[in-house]
Amino acid sequence: MLDQFFQDIQNIADVVRDQHISTEQQIKSSLSQASCNMMDSRRLENILNSAKKLEQLAKMGFSNIQANAPQFKNILESMEKQCHEQQVAIDMQVIQAMQQAISALARAQNALLQSQAIDKVFETITKCDDSLSQIEKASSSITQ
Repeated sequence: MLDQFFQDIQNIADVVRDQHISTEQQIKSSLSQASCNMMDSRRLENILNSAKKLEQLAKMGFSNIQANAPQFKNILESMEKQCHEQQVAIDMQVIQAMQQAISALARAQNALLQSQAIDKVFETITKCDDSLSQIEKASSSITQ
């Protein structure tokens, strides 16, 4: 009876530990995705700012464009580089998203197993409570 009680408590701890690890992994994945989104936003903001700068310079007229052609070229080259970096990042995100879709199926299966494990934890807690009641009864009948 006492051995079963200890084993049930250990089972509860094991299942809850596994649940905790799984939750931490999900948090890490979410933080990684947020980091990628922030980098995308920065790159796109830089491209937008460059486009606005070009727009302002272009509004000054044809002669201004001719006079500042090297500056326009530098801005355009910078924008091209940033666009290329963004395209590479997006391509990597596509690959990552496909890998995540595959692993999402595995996580769904894992979630079902975790749900079953929590059901077992509930059952085990009930068994522990019953065992504890029996231990208490045995203790009170010995002392009487």
